[in-house]
Amino acid sequence: MPNHRRESLMAKETITNKWKTGDRPRVVVFGASGVGKTSIIHQFFYNRFPSEHLPTIEEMHNHTYDVSGSKIPINVLDTSGYYEFPAMRQLAIKTADAFVLVYSIDDADTFQRVSDLRDCIVELRCKEEQDMVPIVVVGNKCDLEESREVPKNITESVVTIDWENGFVEASAKDRINIWQIFTTALNQADICHALIKAEERRRKSLPIQSNYSKSNNALDQKRHSCNIQ
Repeated sequence: MPNHRRESLMAKETITNKWKTGDRPRVVVFGASGVGKTSIIHQFFYNRFPSEHLPTIEEMHNHTYDVSGSKIPINVLDTSGYYEFPAMRQLAIKTADAFVLVYSIDDADTFQRVSDLRDCIVELRCKEEQDMVPIVVVGNKCDLEESREVPKNITESVVTIDWENGFVEASAKDRINIWQIFTTALNQADICHALIKAEERRRKSLPIQSNYSKSNNALDQKRHSCNIQ
């Protein structure tokens, strides 16, 4: 008979080994200065919009996802929008499990910066890996539609079809699609799916109890969800 418990433990070990940071996946946020990287992260973690722009050098945040009842801690790295730290940028690229590349819809130059950053990520990572690098491109400040310089339809087509990456338009100021950014990033990295499969194998290895049916119904409702706590 197959040993489901052992298979579950091996699956979780494989997933952990897949993450470059070891015990938790790391999402790195890149983009030009002033596009709203820090504001997006602060809305995600702290439900607030910073009142003033302070340049970031590098800052790590952590958060916990609930995946089918399993608490999944992740790291989110906020990076500098300037070019002065190439060594830090290369280290961040090599140690990330997924990337969020942010531009501002009212500044076409910031999308060009995203394109350059993506080229750098693909160049550094594709030398070592055959799989596609998990990347989500985010058009921030969608609340500034009247000032738009980057057309949504064309950009989304380029990102999703030509680049084969995820795409989200968001507003850090109005808290629009903030959660979608990070769930898309984790799904691009296949982290949620892999953990759900491992959790399903673990549950199959548990002994059957008389009151299992009620709890099993509740678990089934969450089994295919990736919810943020």
